[in-house]
Amino acid sequence: MRTRLLFLSALMVAFIFSANAQFTIDAQYRVRAQALHGYKTPAKVDADAAFHVGQRTRLNLNYKAEKYETKLSLQDVRTWGDADIVNATGVLGKSYGTFDIYEAWFKLKFDDKRSLKIGRQELKYDDQRLISWRNWWDRGMTYDAATFSCVNKDAGLSWDLSVSYNSLSSGTLVGNDYLSSGYFGTVNPMITQNFLYIKKKVGDKMYISGTAIASGWQKAGTASTIYITGTEGIHINYNASKKGTDGPFAKINLFVQNGHSAAGKVVNANMITANLGYRTMDKKLEISAGVEMISGTDASDTTQAYADEDHNFNLLNGGRHPYYGGAIDWFAIPKSTKNGGLMTINFNVQYKLTKKDILLLGVSNVNLATNVFKEVDTNGDDVYYGKALTNNIDLTYIRKMNKDVKLIFGVSYGMPTDDLLQMRGMIDVDGNYVSGESYFVYTTLVVTPKFFDSSKK
Repeated sequence: MRTRLLFLSALMVAFIFSANAQFTIDAQYRVRAQALHGYKTPAKVDADAAFHVGQRTRLNLNYKAEKYETKLSLQDVRTWGDADIVNATGVLGKSYGTFDIYEAWFKLKFDDKRSLKIGRQELKYDDQRLISWRNWWDRGMTYDAATFSCVNKDAGLSWDLSVSYNSLSSGTLVGNDYLSSGYFGTVNPMITQNFLYIKKKVGDKMYISGTAIASGWQKAGTASTIYITGTEGIHINYNASKKGTDGPFAKINLFVQNGHSAAGKVVNANMITANLGYRTMDKKLEISAGVEMISGTDASDTTQAYADEDHNFNLLNGGRHPYYGGAIDWFAIPKSTKNGGLMTINFNVQYKLTKKDILLLGVSNVNLATNVFKEVDTNGDDVYYGKALTNNIDLTYIRKMNKDVKLIFGVSYGMPTDDLLQMRGMIDVDGNYVSGESYFVYTTLVVTPKFFDSSKK
């Protein structure tokens, strides 16, 4: 009912203001059917595959005027058949909400170069290693923030400054401080995320960007003590954008982390990624290889100075699914490797069969970046897990049926080593590994209709 009223109200506004501004109403229906047998962790030998269908539904209201623009995006996310209010004759509904506001922001335009966006908004930069919209999730990710943007096209320079502060509406304010009920960490320990992003074009094919992020974490059980993690680095992009031409291309990330972790420890961590490739046949064929190194804790370094620091690089709100071992999603750092970091080597091929059909193949070799303690042997010496963890394969087919409809089919297959299985506790009392065949198969249909556009007469 609420959605219907909002939709009708939006139509009325559109007819009133369409002469002086642009108003559009569009939607997204995304349905994903999945067969999972070893998704996120290797499957046990006697485990049955799981199958379910998830659906995302979004209604987007967009309004653009000379001095400002706004967007309201309403979202419902559900799994087919998960209604829990039923009777003998039918399904009545759900006892918990699936409806939410995905985006709700307004942008003030000071001139053709400067603007300020305030509210719940998508944020995504470069290859989304640290700030991402996490679109693989059915819910996606948006940020409650204020983002000031400045663009100078003539100089090929742009920059964004974004600030945020999160709190619980149920917190009790006493004087200038909150009581313990104001502790935000039980919901989401990142209480603030602030960053400066600067991007500079270098020639026609290359740009370099720098990002400095200050992420705040509440000390456990308190509302006033905030630990700040600093993340700084650069991204280099050569001919790797959607408008890239035939020839070599590259994407490189170099980032360090410092400050204090959510647990209050001094942070000394880093991330290095590089992807180099070649595009040919009028952009039909792309071949690339890459490496990703995410720092972790080296169990072989037993010095007190090393132990006093946190060496696990925090990916913050960056994307996971496109990276770090492929779509089977076995590695959500750092716990997935027992804080041993990650070193992956990948090889990718993309081929455009037709203007509407794309085929992608990805192969990932995943290893520990540092030594992870395994056990003490009979001589009293420390034994560490082997560095090799798995080889994973991803095969994806994308069919653009028309401008509003896209079909995606994917298959991922994991081949874990004995060390990974033992790290995940997949060994029986007799010392036998109990892993079965691990795979993940999905089909996604995305439909994005535009219901109304005031600019179309």
